[in-house]
Amino acid sequence: MWVRGIMVRLAAWGLSFMKLQKKTVNRIRYRRFVYLTFVVVGTILNSLPRRAVFLALVTAEVMRVPVRQRLYQAYFPYVTSHLVDRPGFRFATALTRNFQAASAVVLFRIGAYREVSEIVRSDVVAKDREVGYALIRSLFELGEFEQARNAAAQLTAEDLAAMVDLAFHKAMVDIIGGNEAGALDAMFWACRGSLHLLRPHQNIAARGSKGYVPNSLDILCGEAGRLFDLCNFTGQRVTHVGRGEIGVQLFERALIAQDRLRSSTPASVSADLITLLRRLDVALEDLRLVPEEWATQIGHLGMLDILFRMRDLGWWSGRAVIVVRPELIANRAFLELFRNFGQILVLGETISERLGEELLSLQRWCGMNFNAFRLPDDRVVPWQDAGALAIDEWERQGRGHPLREAYDRSYAPTAETGDPLRLLRDRYGMQPDDWYVCLHTRDAAHYFEFMGTGQTHRNAPIETLLDAIRLITSRGGWVIKLGGPNSPKLPPLGRTIDYALSDFRSNLMDLHLIRHAKAFIGTTSGLTNVAISFGIPCAIVNAITTDAQLWNSNVRFALKPVRRTDGTMVTQRQLTSTPWRWRVFDAAVLGRSGAQPQTNSAEDIQGTVDEVLAIADDRTAEFDGGHDADRLLSRWRRALALPYFYGTSRPSLGFLARHDREFLLDAADEG
Repeated sequence: MWVRGIMVRLAAWGLSFMKLQKKTVNRIRYRRFVYLTFVVVGTILNSLPRRAVFLALVTAEVMRVPVRQRLYQAYFPYVTSHLVDRPGFRFATALTRNFQAASAVVLFRIGAYREVSEIVRSDVVAKDREVGYALIRSLFELGEFEQARNAAAQLTAEDLAAMVDLAFHKAMVDIIGGNEAGALDAMFWACRGSLHLLRPHQNIAARGSKGYVPNSLDILCGEAGRLFDLCNFTGQRVTHVGRGEIGVQLFERALIAQDRLRSSTPASVSADLITLLRRLDVALEDLRLVPEEWATQIGHLGMLDILFRMRDLGWWSGRAVIVVRPELIANRAFLELFRNFGQILVLGETISERLGEELLSLQRWCGMNFNAFRLPDDRVVPWQDAGALAIDEWERQGRGHPLREAYDRSYAPTAETGDPLRLLRDRYGMQPDDWYVCLHTRDAAHYFEFMGTGQTHRNAPIETLLDAIRLITSRGGWVIKLGGPNSPKLPPLGRTIDYALSDFRSNLMDLHLIRHAKAFIGTTSGLTNVAISFGIPCAIVNAITTDAQLWNSNVRFALKPVRRTDGTMVTQRQLTSTPWRWRVFDAAVLGRSGAQPQTNSAEDIQGTVDEVLAIADDRTAEFDGGHDADRLLSRWRRALALPYFYGTSRPSLGFLARHDREFLLDAADEG
């Protein structure tokens, strides 16, 4: 019977997938076309003299050329990369400075934030809103919040009413500075000008639409609701610009605002929602909403695994209801594994969109916060810090892998369903008893990223992994590369399968392959979280992270060395403490801080993979007895500013041995 239930569920997924498939394919094709167009245009602009290009862009701004915004976007990543290498370069000349307003706007749009702050005086804000916005936003991107707040202080109610972005950024810099009244006043004008700002917010990954229509709960949540949304959003944005230590404080204020709301039940919950909760057997006071942010990326679903482990540990209580939009679900097969942990409601499928939106608005009262967590000792920490601590406690209690057990109940091969991997094995000549390792490396193609911006410093070329692939295949194993359809192609190698570019690729097949792999090679990206949830031994290489990691004791890792312009290495202690911890979030911020990450050497990667294969084969004594293991691990633990930062995992011993002297400095050494 349970097999029939699974097949019916899979059929339902198929029907909903077919409805979304055409729209999704067209959207991906359009994004790919836009991405390639931007790359071509940006490359052309980058090949020309920079000040000449800047003059042309200023001219386009003065003349209000319709496509000028697209030109700024295409040039932005090249400007960002150039300023990393030459921070003292200035685009403006005596000629372009005669057009100060246009120059300021163009400089801001192409990412030359420092130059904006140099050529625009604060008193200009009151005279020209667009220039004022360029200055305030540039100062924000530089993490200079006090100066941004001083500039925004000149804005009048008329200015805030006229320009939504200006009002919203004033709200952000005011809440950063502790001016709650000023922030709420600016939010009033921002929300009045753009109703989508009344949408409940926890994480940018939810990708909210500007066409949002507010409901009664969005209005009745009042000042506490505005603070909840604003603090969550601003906390992320300050993290993006390298000031995550402020983000932690803002996330705590969001939790305080939620506590204020939770002290009384919302009065305007609809009769339909009350009926739904009764059908789900969930009392309103016990409701714990898990909003869409937790399902929009595959790595977030891995975080959801840890969230429910926290509940099992007694760190929170209540009845979980997971509310998602179908087009935002990163992997529906993986999401389905959580049906035994909470109710799953999909807008437009299992509940109406109207009712789903009302539920999502209730997250201000009873939503599980995606950004921060209040520990049992009442400390508020970034959510990933809490997750890393939970991993430590979970393993201390000797508990297993709940999602692996859920997979085995739902998807494991049986006589009725057969082996889902058989066709793939037959196609590529794998024998039934051949073992394999899954491989995934992050690349720019999945999110259509531009070099030198955002999270591109987390990417790594597939070529760095070739020696590790040969190590596996030389021992009789296979390597199966996972990833998106635009991922880099593997070179011709024996016993390798480029599954990411094959017609076998599907959400469910991703799970099958990871669950039955002997080991997993990945980086700080989402699919790694799936392997960890399933308890698969993992080699995590080319890793770089602001967040504490949810890695268990089956994980060995090699971090990307981060080096300053003078060649010195940013130490382990620095990477796990303010300010360097937060600087590594964004490639441009890291560059402006005078540092660049380096790709792991083939030796570091191969050594890490070799150690993980030893874990899979239960022969770890071969490594723990060499490399001066006790001394290296002792030095590494002393060097951590946060002892739980990598969960219960540890770096590979070969990586530590090669980078011992410059990476493992403790507080006494650095002093």
